Amino acid sequence: MSSRNEFKIVLRYPDGSVAGYSKYNNGISTVLDERGEFLFEVEGVFPPRPRRTSMDWIEKVLERGLPDCRKRFILYVGSRYLVNVKRLPEEEAVQRLRDFYYKGGGKIYDTWIRSVVRGVKNKGIMPPSLESLKNKDREMYQVIKNVLERK
Repeated sequence: MSSRNEFKIVLRYPDGSVAGYSKYNNGISTVLDERGEFLFEVEGVFPPRPRRTSMDWIEKVLERGLPDCRKRFILYVGSRYLVNVKRLPEEEAVQRLRDFYYKGGGKIYDTWIRSVVRGVKNKGIMPPSLESLKNKDREMYQVIKNVLERK
């Protein structure tokens, strides 16, 4: 397996013995038993990698709202969290994002929110950690930090 889109993961039983393996190739994991016989296929990496960072901050921001950077938050954080972490149905995710946006005033189109939700769902994109956001979008990070520090 030569490219970055292909790799193999050895699966083990709790006692450490080999249970089989998973071959990942371009978005699909094929799971095989210890004899190499096909068991099943799934989208994404199998077994899923555990998330090491807390996402409680995203829920707080969605509840409290943001005075600025709301569209970027929806695009890069909120939609990814609601769709791919919380696994909300499309309509519920759109409603939560609409409610979040209107806490700060202004106008937003449902069609835009819906297209963002569908896009992140189709691609399976996960939200960034707060630390990652600090490096990628300093302005939005500062606005979020100010909201999180409010009581």
